[in-house]
Parts: sequence; structure tokens; C-alpha cells
Amino acid sequence: MLDRDYALLVGSYSDMDALAHQPYAPVPGKGIYAMTLTRAGGLRLNDTTEALNPAVLIPHTNGKTLYAIVETIQDEGDVLRYTINDDGTLAYKDTFRASGRSTCYLALSPHDDAAIVINYWDAIIDVADADAEGRLGPLRQSFKQYYRPEGEWRQVTDREDHWGNRQVGPHAHCAHFWHDWVFIPDLGENAVFQYRYDPAAKTLTRETYIPFEAGSGPRHMAMHPTLDICYVSNELFNTVCVARLDASDPDATKPRLVPFQYESTIDNRDNVSYVSEIKLSPDARFLYVSNRGDNSLAIFRVLDDGRLERTGLVPTGGKFPRHFAITPCGKAVIVANQDSGHIRVLARDVATGALEMTDEIFEIPAPNYIRFVNV
Repeated sequence: MLDRDYALLVGSYSDMDALAHQPYAPVPGKGIYAMTLTRAGGLRLNDTTEALNPAVLIPHTNGKTLYAIVETIQDEGDVLRYTINDDGTLAYKDTFRASGRSTCYLALSPHDDAAIVINYWDAIIDVADADAEGRLGPLRQSFKQYYRPEGEWRQVTDREDHWGNRQVGPHAHCAHFWHDWVFIPDLGENAVFQYRYDPAAKTLTRETYIPFEAGSGPRHMAMHPTLDICYVSNELFNTVCVARLDASDPDATKPRLVPFQYESTIDNRDNVSYVSEIKLSPDARFLYVSNRGDNSLAIFRVLDDGRLERTGLVPTGGKFPRHFAITPCGKAVIVANQDSGHIRVLARDVATGALEMTDEIFEIPAPNYIRFVNV
């Protein structure tokens, strides 16, 4: 089925009461599961590393370091740093304490000498030094992201308040470097914020924000590797926005991200569903989006100009597919069905982008993230 065996890591929620959202997984996970996806398409567990809610797993470009982001609203979040062993297992190194809660993303600068850490709950953006081994700190910058005037937004107080009022205040979600700029989508502010990055000072200066449709809730982005195009998932509207990226007249202050197409990720817009992960195939010819609630993966063909054409909608074989990963060879997709407590393998046709469920299923409690390593 595949070209070789692949090492992968699966994050899980170990304390669901500490989260901004409420998973309905039957039992909590233990932390990070080191696994192998075999050439034949089978899954094998190799080791388990206990950790509190490792919700996002980001490998360093050196291939030897992994950042595991601790998601909690009960305290400031942590970024755990591990060494990735040759067999794909982990060895703990140290911890960086973030300045906000429900920490959810990390992006390394183009020279790997700084990192942006995103805190969803209070929309606090941290910029920290990163040394040659990936160690984070000290902080260079920390600020709250919002554009509504003081008094026109408020900070949610607890999980129930957040779930019913997800856009009364800012909620930053991820960060992406592009040329001289950094884009940070914000679900609460219905916008993508645009910053200019100073590589010498390792700081961000806000230039503008790009408003999205009211109520849409921008979440994550996928950057096309060869076209000046990016794709933004809108969590609350179950849509993908296609946007042009503009690097012209680099000294000017103007929007560098220009939305021009919106496509639905589900068939029945009346269903309660929330877009989650968005990812391009290794050859960037197809885009995939997971739908939590509709419990499906939407498949889009990427046209020559970067526009999208939806070509399929495939069940994930479980509930609340929070995340998925595509093998580097492009021949398989692994989906983390959070509320079913398992991950599943789908076969992928590289030529057509189509997905087909296989019989391979592996029980992991409350899985939330999948990352291939040592590739």
C-alpha cells in the first residue's frame, strides 16, 4: 500500500475538564502515542509518553526536536520540548511557559531563531527566541490581539460562557510566516490579522486586519507551496476561503491577503458541524478539510489558478474528526476521531485525490492530533 513504514505521533486529551471545549470521548488519553504505520497499512503502538493535553505536535525543521503544546484554560499553557529518537519515540528536554491560556499553535520563523506561540483563550501572542537546538525563550514580545475598541468585547469567563459566546471577544488560532509578514486568524474577531515581521529584532508590528464574513470564525490556514494563494478554514460557517497573497510594493502598508472564493465543506448547512483541520496533499493538487459533527473529510481539487472545486465528501468512520495527517507518499490518510476514541486509516488515490476507508482502526482515547516524524 505504502512506499515504506512511517513513524507517527498521536496526541490525546488527558484532562478534558481543563479544555475550552467539551470532548465527548468515553475515556481520557494518556498523552502522546508513538506509533508505526507499516508499509502494508497497519498501525502499531511503540511507546506512550504521559503529558497533559498535548493538543498540537510541531516538529522542528531539524527533524530532531518536537514541540508538544499543552492545552488548558486552568493555567497558562506550556510548550513541552522533546528529542525525537531514531525509532520515533520521545525523550523530554524542557518546558516553555506561554503567557496565555488554551495555547494552541507554534510557528518557527524562517531562520528558526524565533517562534510565535498562539494562545487561543485570551488571544495572547508570544514571540520568543529559539536557539540552534530549538530551546525557546526568553520572550521578545507578548501582546493581546484584537481590533474592536475596549468596551465592545469581553473575555469569556469559563467553558460554558465560551461555548455559547465564541465571538464576544478575540480568540487567536494559528500563525503563518509569508515573506515579510505573519498572518494570524482570529475566530472571535472574524478576521485574519496581518503583521510585519522584523527578523533582526524578532518582533511583530501590526499593519492591518482582513475582515471575514460576520460569524464565519476563521480558524486555520494552508499555504500553497508554489502559488501566491492560501486557504482559510472558517470553523463556524463550514467553509474554506481561497485568498490571493500580494507581495507587491513590499514597503507599503496594505492587505496582503485578499479573499476571492468561498466553498462549503458539507452538504447540509443546517447540520451542527465545525470545520477543523485543513491540509494540502503533498503535491498540492488537492485540499482536505475535516468536519466535526458531519464526521467527514471534504475533498477539493486545486485548479491551476488556485481556486477550489469540491470533488468528494467521505465519512471518517467515527465521531468528531479533530485532526488528520497525510502520509508523505500521499497514499494514505490517518484520521483522529476524537469522540470515538480511535484513529482510522483511509487509502488515498494520488491521481484523483479520492479516499476509501480501510479496515485498519486503532483505539486511542480522545485522539486530537497526528504528526508524521523522521521523514
